[in-house]
Amino acid sequence: MLLDNFYTILSSEASDSTTWTIQIKLNPDHTVYQGHFPEHPVVPGVCLLQLIKECVENIRQQKLQIVQVSSCKFLSAINPIETPCIAIVLTFKETEEGKLQLQAEGTIKGNTVNKDIVKEDITEEGIAKEDTIKEESTVKGECFIKLKATLTPET
Repeated sequence: MLLDNFYTILSSEASDSTTWTIQIKLNPDHTVYQGHFPEHPVVPGVCLLQLIKECVENIRQQKLQIVQVSSCKFLSAINPIETPCIAIVLTFKETEEGKLQLQAEGTIKGNTVNKDIVKEDITEEGIAKEDTIKEESTVKGECFIKLKATLTPET
């Protein structure tokens, strides 16, 4: 596992035979953040790549190596103190040559937000009556990485 105790897999669910969603909790107390960066920790990009590779290895139950990264976009920095929970969606397929084509997208876990909605009803007397209703809605998670890579079994 990457840098002992760097993260914990909370859940791993398959939506079909090629797509998985992994819920991960980062350890904001890990020593890597003392140098990257003191008082303003950021998950290093190389650690995110390793974390994704290890998630695929867990699913496939085999050691893999990344042989090609055709596209990798880091869209936002992750502060493990502010956002310790992330989600990674993995989509992969095996080629005829035995290689694994991987697409990964990481998102900051969506938050549930409370908001007040004012509902107005007109009574029989024509008087407006207002009620405030609390409603919960889920905010879609922010994407922080998009990756396309090729992996092969370690030899």
